[in-house]
Amino acid sequence: MLEPNRSQFVSASGTRLVRDGQLYLVSGANYWQAMNLGMAAGPSGDRERVLHDLAVLSKRGVNMLRILAATEGSQFGTQPDRMYPVLMTAPGHYDEDVFAGLDWFLAQLPKFNMTATVSLSNYWTWSGGIAQYVSWITDTKIPYPKQWDHLRQVFAGGNYEVFLDYTNRFYADASIYDTAQQMFKSHIRAVVGRRNSVNGIDYRDDPAIMAWELMNEPQIIASSNGQEQLFQWIDESASFISSLDPHHLITNGAESKNGEQWFKTMHRSRHITLASCHFWPLNWGYYNSTDPTNASVDYSISKMHEFVNDNSRWARDMAIPVVLFEYGMMRDNWGEYAGLAGYDPQAPVTHRNMFYTAVVKRIAELAHSGLFAGAAFWAYAGTARPPSKPTTEITWTGDPPHEPPGWNSVYDDDDETLDIISMFGKLVRLLE
Repeated sequence: MLEPNRSQFVSASGTRLVRDGQLYLVSGANYWQAMNLGMAAGPSGDRERVLHDLAVLSKRGVNMLRILAATEGSQFGTQPDRMYPVLMTAPGHYDEDVFAGLDWFLAQLPKFNMTATVSLSNYWTWSGGIAQYVSWITDTKIPYPKQWDHLRQVFAGGNYEVFLDYTNRFYADASIYDTAQQMFKSHIRAVVGRRNSVNGIDYRDDPAIMAWELMNEPQIIASSNGQEQLFQWIDESASFISSLDPHHLITNGAESKNGEQWFKTMHRSRHITLASCHFWPLNWGYYNSTDPTNASVDYSISKMHEFVNDNSRWARDMAIPVVLFEYGMMRDNWGEYAGLAGYDPQAPVTHRNMFYTAVVKRIAELAHSGLFAGAAFWAYAGTARPPSKPTTEITWTGDPPHEPPGWNSVYDDDDETLDIISMFGKLVRLLE
């Protein structure tokens, strides 16, 4: 096989990303469903939908999709609010049909001038996640946190702190750490070392992959020892990826919400070549979705400015590019769209559009000075829609199975929102 053209890879140059000798700015979308939708058959496969979604996003200037290449099955049978079918059915055992779905999806991206950030694990249980590694090793059941009950249509369930303690054992429990890392490195090797069954390109040689991401939103108890435990895991895991693939960018998947010390600890490994941050105004208590005035959305925008300014400054200090890999907001949730009606695709998106506009304008301003490398909204549902009645079936909207369908989804007919994404794409192209 011919040696790949390394200039086609996205790479870092100081705080900027470059490709083919040109500035590369990310106008992205989260599309975690990619691997399953890309399957040729089965309950989730829908290649016609994928091609439509990619076409719509490409026309809107989207050039990067953040996707998942890690789903894990339980030894205790089908689990609530998780993706199925899974990629890894048991440690070291894979469903080739799911892997082929990932192959097919990656092979489509060059046709739409897109790249992918590929996440190799997940802190949260909607894909199985690292709690499943702990479950495999200890043969114990995961103490699930509060999640969306799809039949009762309420958030319900267990204790969040108990879940954190259990899940953090993945990298904080010395008695299982080596076994967990052996399992995780085996998974890294299976993905990073894979040859695409559709186009014959080794993943490590594929310029359609922009970056490897260690984990979606790694967390740990906020103590100095916890920071070091997490850093050690990041450094060791990123080093292992780099040993298999020295050419792709590597990012850690962090929210970067805990201040400067945390940011710099999470990104100080020399093997982390792209910084990550997320911003969630509702989840972090800035936004009141039931307030019809602009007070809380204006406050959310001011906190977003503060957040991205801080992250850009810290990334500049470390001479590393940074991307806002997640930002999102639900639809209007007041008046006739109060309560459950706020998840209806027909609900207005007044505040979301104000927030999205503020995000893309600020990121574009910072990018103009080389202080930000782009952003990706959460999440694209495309042609999918929430179910018309309560069901436990996975609907594959932009909202993972543990959340209410329609919560943060952007649909293919959300024209005003997509116009904002188009504006961002145009600003990105002007800068390039």
